[in-house]
Amino acid sequence: MSDRTARAPSPSDMSVVVPTRDRPDRLAACLDALIALTSPPGEIIVIDSASAAPTAVAAAVARGTRLVRCDRPGASRARNAGWQTATGSIVAFVDDDVRVEPEWAERLCAPFADAEVVLVTGGVVAGRPIDGVAGDLRPVAVTDDVARGAFDRTFRGNVGASANLAVRRRTLEAVGGFDELLGAGARFRAAEDIDLFDRALAHGGGWHANDAVGLHDPWRDRRALLRLELAYGLGYGVRLSKVLRVDRRRGAALAGYELRRLGRDLVQDLRAAYALGVLSRLGWSAATLLGVARGLRTQVRHGHLARD
Repeated sequence: MSDRTARAPSPSDMSVVVPTRDRPDRLAACLDALIALTSPPGEIIVIDSASAAPTAVAAAVARGTRLVRCDRPGASRARNAGWQTATGSIVAFVDDDVRVEPEWAERLCAPFADAEVVLVTGGVVAGRPIDGVAGDLRPVAVTDDVARGAFDRTFRGNVGASANLAVRRRTLEAVGGFDELLGAGARFRAAEDIDLFDRALAHGGGWHANDAVGLHDPWRDRRALLRLELAYGLGYGVRLSKVLRVDRRRGAALAGYELRRLGRDLVQDLRAAYALGVLSRLGWSAATLLGVARGLRTQVRHGHLARD
C-alpha cells in the first residue's frame, strides 16, 4: 500500500450485493454466512435476476435483507441494479454460491485505508463438492493461486473475481459499473469482472486480500464445466477486443501471456492424461478467437459494449 492512508472504512460502511437466479438453496447458505459475520455490513441486497420461481427466491431471503427484482436476466445487470440502490461508500459483490468466512467483512474493508485503492478482491477457495459432483473435477472461480498484495492495470495474471469483490461506489459511478453485455445471462457470457477491473484501475489501484475468504462449493458436472469454459473463452475474447482498441500494446501483451499460460496448462493436462482439462483448454481457445472476432464487430461507447 502507499503512504496515503486514512481510516479504513468500517463494515457498516459496506453494502453487500448478492445476484441470484433460481438457486434458492445456495442463496440461503450464502445469506446465512453473511448474517453470521463477526462484523455485519451496513446492508445486504439480494438481486433476483429474473428468476422463473421468484417466490422460492423470496422465501430464501433472510429477515433484514433487502430484495430487488430485475425482470431481465443478466448477472452484470443485477450487480448494477444492486450498487445503484446501495447506500454504502463501499459496495461488495458476492455470488450466491459463495459462503464467506466470519471475518470476511473487516478483512475486505481494511485495504481501503489506502486512499489510492479503488477495488479489493477477496480469496475464493474450493469448498466441499455438492449434489453428487465428483471431487476430482477441476474447481472453477477459485483464486488460491493469487498472491496477496497490490496490483494495477499492467498486471497480466489472475487478480480475483466478482464472486468476492469490493469497489468504491464513486469508482463504480465513474466507470458506469459492469458492462451489461458481458457476464452470465448476457450476450457475451463472462469476463465482466476483468473488464470492470480494466476500467476501474484507470482511477486507482487494486488489492488482493486472500485472507478475506469465500468458499465456492463445486456443483457443476463435466458437461457444465465444458460449457463454462466456452463461456469464459468467449467473454475473455470480447474483453481482449476492447483492450486492443484502446491500447494495442497492452492487448498484445495480454494475448501473449494467455497463450503461454494455455500452452503450459495444456502440456500438463496431456502429460496427466486429463481429458477434461485438454477439452477445456481447446474449447476455451476456440471460444476466445470467436470472442475477439465478435467483439471487434461490436461498437464500444463510453467503455461499454453498445447494443445493436
